[in-house]
Amino acid sequence: MKIFDNHLNSLLSHQDIGNTVFPPELFQSRLKEELLRANRTQQPFLYIKIQTRYLDSFGIAKRTTKLLRLWKIAVLTLMSEIEVTDVIGYLQEGHGIGIIRLNSDISFLDKVRKQIIRNIHEAGLFQELRELPKVNLFETFIYTGLTERQEQKINRSIKRFNTDNKGYISLSKLFYEDTLPKKQRRSLMMIFKRCFDFFGALFGILLLSPLFLFCALAVKISDPKGPIIFKQTRVGKNGNRFTMFKFRSMYVDAEARKAELKEYNESGGPTFKMKNDPRIYPFGRILRKFSLDELPQLFNILLGDMSIVGPRPPIPKEVQEYLPWHKMRLSVTPGLTCFWQVSGRSNVTFDEWMRLDNQYVRHGNLNTDAQLVAKTFKVVFKGDGAY
Repeated sequence: MKIFDNHLNSLLSHQDIGNTVFPPELFQSRLKEELLRANRTQQPFLYIKIQTRYLDSFGIAKRTTKLLRLWKIAVLTLMSEIEVTDVIGYLQEGHGIGIIRLNSDISFLDKVRKQIIRNIHEAGLFQELRELPKVNLFETFIYTGLTERQEQKINRSIKRFNTDNKGYISLSKLFYEDTLPKKQRRSLMMIFKRCFDFFGALFGILLLSPLFLFCALAVKISDPKGPIIFKQTRVGKNGNRFTMFKFRSMYVDAEARKAELKEYNESGGPTFKMKNDPRIYPFGRILRKFSLDELPQLFNILLGDMSIVGPRPPIPKEVQEYLPWHKMRLSVTPGLTCFWQVSGRSNVTFDEWMRLDNQYVRHGNLNTDAQLVAKTFKVVFKGDGAY
């Protein structure tokens, strides 16, 4: 088995790396395993990508002798801190290696960064480092396995690290999506899915425009005091927030009254569901029963914030209460319908809901999407589990 790719072969020896170098598929599997392990143990780990692509003479930077010396000093400094238990493997992109640094946090990166700067300065290459093109020496990612509320402190630490280190080493949060193999087949699937979403939503808006008009008039007549469209901040793919649209099905003071109804919550978990919610006006119950209140989300799909099929987008307050394994559902674009919608909706417990969404994240494909869309029409017409 070839140990290094063409770039690494000319820059590093096997002795420089020391540890066994895993093939791309096995390394990617180990990365996924570590993420799932961290969800149980809450022991953070770092994923470090050492890329050689930008050292190519046809890439971002010219392959000069000084640049190669600078890069090699940085890599060898990092390698001197690697433990025998850490995992090293080829990147699937085919232009470098990755390191899974176990039980490590941002303090490890701070230590390595300072040592790299010292070593480069002693070698008389600090000016070359300052003149380096806008490319990071390393890309690094952190996963903690903590709850979303606890992660707020980590977010601030990441921002501070990226500001302090002048861009030599980038740091981001690791998402479940990052552990999946980046195959061409998957890329094509996402292109097809986006095309299906866009043209499906556009066709739906044109076809259902009379129904849109009817619902809008009915909402205004039923409760003239409030707006027709209810806008709410929701959490989308990888934690990105967006404004979701719905036909308003509740009275205008619904949010203010939510606290007094908390003891009647029938959902469990951080979500709120109440079968006979007094905040819903009469026509609003019809909107909800047949999911007509969700129709304006076709515009969210056109904008790319949502998909036709995917886990429902939660509100930020709910996400703050998520356990680590709940957050897997945020790894894909949220949608109008998913396994939860065709499995009983509000009759399903919160944990069962999360497991159904995670099932879609792991096994969803275009065939699954088509089956879910067909089943959704049956569920909507029956109105089961919607309140």
